Amino acid sequence: MQPQALNFRLCFFMSFLFLGLGVQLPFLPLWLADRGLSTAEIAAVLSGQIIVRMFGAPLGTFLADRYGRPIILVRLGALACAASYLLLSFMGDFITIFPVAVMASIVLSPVGPIAENFAIVESAKAGLDYGRQRLWASVSFIVGTLVAGFALEWMATAQAVLLIAVSYLALAAASLALPDKRPQKADSAGAPAIRVRPADVLQLFRSKVFIIFLTAVSIAQASHALLYGFGSLHWEQLGHSKAIIGILWGIGVSAEVVFFFFSGRLVPRFAPTVLILIGCLAGILRWTVTAFDPALWLLMPLQALHALTFALAHFGTMRFLLLYMPAHLRNSAQGLYAACSGGLFMMLATVAAGPLFEAYAGHAYWAMAAMSLAASALAFALLRLTPTGPLAADSSGFRQS
Repeated sequence: MQPQALNFRLCFFMSFLFLGLGVQLPFLPLWLADRGLSTAEIAAVLSGQIIVRMFGAPLGTFLADRYGRPIILVRLGALACAASYLLLSFMGDFITIFPVAVMASIVLSPVGPIAENFAIVESAKAGLDYGRQRLWASVSFIVGTLVAGFALEWMATAQAVLLIAVSYLALAAASLALPDKRPQKADSAGAPAIRVRPADVLQLFRSKVFIIFLTAVSIAQASHALLYGFGSLHWEQLGHSKAIIGILWGIGVSAEVVFFFFSGRLVPRFAPTVLILIGCLAGILRWTVTAFDPALWLLMPLQALHALTFALAHFGTMRFLLLYMPAHLRNSAQGLYAACSGGLFMMLATVAAGPLFEAYAGHAYWAMAAMSLAASALAFALLRLTPTGPLAADSSGFRQS
C-alpha cells in the first residue's frame, strides 16, 4: 500500500477512535442516574469499568501478538462494545446494568492500545507522521462530546446509551479501512515466526528498565486523576461559570491537538526518555500552581500545559514502546501500559482524589504534584539506564538490566 493511502486510512480511523469515549465519559453517568441508580451504584459501575481494564487490555493485546491479527481484534472489540451498549439500553436496574457495562469495558479496553501500536509501527515503516494521525483521535473526542451534548438537548437522557452504542458501531465500521495484515510464517532470514506465549510477556518484567518505565509513565498519567474527576468542581468553587469551565476543558484538548500536529517536527530530535521526563516535570509545575487556586488568567496557560503533561508524555511512551520493546511483544507491552496507567494507577489515584478534594479542595493538587515528582525521579533514573541517541524506527530489541 502506498504511504499516502495508508496515511489517509489511519487518519480516517483515528477520527472515530475516541468518538464513543467522548459520549460515554460525560453522559453515561447521567444515563445511569436516569435509570434510578444511586450515587454509590453509579460509582460502582464506573469503577468496575476501570478495574476490568487491568485484565481486558493485557489479554486482548496478548492475543494480538500471539495470533498476529491485531486489526481483527480491533474490529471485534469495537463491534462487541457497541452490542454491549445496545444491550445496556434494555437494562433497568443495578443488578443487570453492572455486568453489561463491565463487559462493554472489557471488550473495548484492548482496542485503543492495539490501534495506537499499529498506527505508530506502520507509520514508522512508511515514513509517516504519527502525530498528524493521532491528533484526529483527540478531535474525535471533542466531536463526540459536542454532538452528544447538542443531541441530548432535544433527546431524552434515556437515549444517551444509544448514542454511545452508535459511536462505537461507527468505530467498528471505520476499522474496516485498516489493512488486516496476515502474520508471516517466517522472518526475512527464513526462521519460523515467534509464537508468543504468556511466559514471553512475563519476561518483560525481568527488565528493570521496563519496570521503571511502566511505573513512571503510569504515575505521570494517573496524576491527572484529580483534574479529570474534580477539575470542574474546583473551577466552580473558584467562581467560574459553566461556559468558562467548558473553555478551560477546550484549551486543554486544543493544546493536545496542536502538540500532535507539530510533534513530527519536534519530537524526533529527542530520545523518548527525555520526552517522558519533560512531561513529568511539567506536571510538577502544573499541579503545584493549581494547588494555589490561581486566577483565570493563570488557569488558561496551566490548561495549555496539558500538551506536555499528557500529550508529550504519551508520545514519549509510544516512542519508547516502539524503539525498546521486542517487535513480537509490542502489543502486549502496550496493553500492560494501558492496564497500569488507565487501570490500576488511575483507579487508585481516583479513589484517593475524592476524599482529598472533599477535605482540602484545590489544595489536594499538592498530592498530584507529589505524584509528578515521583514520576520525574523515576523518569530521570530511566534516562540514566537507556541510551539517548536515536535508534532505528523498526528496532525490535530492548535493554535488559
